[in-house]
Amino acid sequence: MALIPVAEARARILSFVTPLAPEEVQIDESLGRALAHDLVAGRTLPPWDNSAMDGYALRADETATTLQVIERIFAGDRPRQALTPGTCARIMTGAVLPEHAGAVVMQEKTRALDGDRVEVLELPKPGANVRRRGEDILQGAPLFAAGRELGIGDQGALWSQGLERVMVRRRPRVSIVSSGDELCDVGALEEGKIVDSNSPVLASLVRRAGGLPNRVGRAADSLDSLRALFGQGLEGADVLITVAGASVGEKDFTRDALQDLGVDQDFWKVAMKPGKPLAFGRKGNTLVFGLPGNPLSAMVTFEVFVRPALRALQGLSPLPSSLPARAAVALTKAPGLRHFVRATWELREGALWATPLASQSSGSLSSGAGASCLIELPEEAGNAEIGSPCALLPVSWVIG
Repeated sequence: MALIPVAEARARILSFVTPLAPEEVQIDESLGRALAHDLVAGRTLPPWDNSAMDGYALRADETATTLQVIERIFAGDRPRQALTPGTCARIMTGAVLPEHAGAVVMQEKTRALDGDRVEVLELPKPGANVRRRGEDILQGAPLFAAGRELGIGDQGALWSQGLERVMVRRRPRVSIVSSGDELCDVGALEEGKIVDSNSPVLASLVRRAGGLPNRVGRAADSLDSLRALFGQGLEGADVLITVAGASVGEKDFTRDALQDLGVDQDFWKVAMKPGKPLAFGRKGNTLVFGLPGNPLSAMVTFEVFVRPALRALQGLSPLPSSLPARAAVALTKAPGLRHFVRATWELREGALWATPLASQSSGSLSSGAGASCLIELPEEAGNAEIGSPCALLPVSWVIG
């Protein structure tokens, strides 16, 4: 099977993604999730004209500078008197403006006098320091569109509408099966074995992408073992991720096991480095990803292919925007494969500069821990000089 370009592989994967069904959740459980339906405002906000400052409410056409204070209005109070020429109301931030009030003068621009009088040192312009009814949103106006990735500010807007629950797309259920006779669990170290870090790392990446990970187990390098665990992983899952065993080694039975279970293989091997032996297929509505076994290959292919699919399943925009940058060092590359180079970046005089990490080994976990981005070099690209333009892909495994 011929190598296919990264963009084509990603497009083919996303062509099979249909957003998952909606579910209703408490708003405090909606952070980072996609709104399932368009929402319109059920309440006008603010519901009345109110003060944006502590000060004095006065008429917009007031010309006198010495005014009689006829009442004091605190947030939560209802005004009792209408303003007439020569009068004002002491008012606090957020309090409802009295009838005929057209401006608020800040407390700092007044001087208190005897007998409930105040001197205005600088008359405000009409509308000054007034929050008008509906200036935030009017009842019946669009609030948020379907597919919006809800942030904390969005949650505040929903709560301000008097809502407690909201309809969002269901989180994808993701099964993870690793394989390899050379592996052991982190809590059961064995001489001559290496710790299976892929499973917990991928589970964390799935959570970060909004999915619900299920670490099914670790299969031995045998067709029967792989078939059994893959079968368990397919049950009730939206996505199955297998790790290792998809290359051409004598004990690489992953593709055979998936075929025995009725998985339709769409492609195998992508023109990229690291991560070339990536496989993708489907069984019914379940997406199946066969990731390479080298830790950084697994992490990179997750970023490039699995995370976009998980986001699309949730009704979210699948792809993060790449950032324009410049290479801080010369980059060596032969045309043919798309390279994803682990790197760090810094801002210099308004431009991003990317520096590759010293190790680009697919098995170097330290380079995963140290990378804040991937430099993405297209298939046709060759060597790049210092200062050459490049694209940065932020990685989800970095917090922040």
